Amino acid sequence: MINLSAISKSYRQGNDNYQVLHDINLRIQAGEFVAIMGPSGSGKSTLINIIGFLDQHFEGGYTFNDVVVSELNRKQHAQLRNQSVGFIFQNFKLITNQSVGENVGLPLLYAGMKRRDIVARVNEVLSQVGLPGSYHKLPKNLSGGQQQRVAIARSIVTKPKFLVADEPTGALDSVTSSEIIALFKALNDNGTTVIMVTHDENVARETNRLIKILDGRIQSDEEVQHANT
Repeated sequence: MINLSAISKSYRQGNDNYQVLHDINLRIQAGEFVAIMGPSGSGKSTLINIIGFLDQHFEGGYTFNDVVVSELNRKQHAQLRNQSVGFIFQNFKLITNQSVGENVGLPLLYAGMKRRDIVARVNEVLSQVGLPGSYHKLPKNLSGGQQQRVAIARSIVTKPKFLVADEPTGALDSVTSSEIIALFKALNDNGTTVIMVTHDENVARETNRLIKILDGRIQSDEEVQHANT
């Protein structure tokens, strides 16, 4: 599904050039649950921005489901992003003065879906993430874990090809973090591809594949071994 070939990325500040990514080669197949780990400044956020079609200025080749991403114009690139990827962030990014249902349904509204159909689809995904009956609640009246579930519902409401979760448990306590990871596992078991950035190795070890990045280079890429229960 995702194929990065010799991806490099640099920034220019004044007369200085800063190399952020160096010759990244990476394949991610549909249905995988992948963690990307690395310290601050390692390049993991830059990498995930390229994978998630947020950044199209890079060297090298990116092919997504036979589409050569690196050759798309700006409009085509944005269209591919809107159709293909759902994003989950550490700080939820919910609109506080809109209801849970309105937050979750926003991507469908932008896509031009009829409001009646939006309500049905939103209630479906709210049940899927463990929040049935929450359509008319306000995000501020929910716990952090519940707000993250709303954010996850919003990310999957358009049935994207894959999810990008950027430190999705970073603002949560350990118990709530475990619940959110369990939800990601359930989505993955149902066929959703999940790519998660985390600094927490315990969280990363709950995925099926762990990629470690340091100084803009992939240091290791390994299958995660889980103890039998």
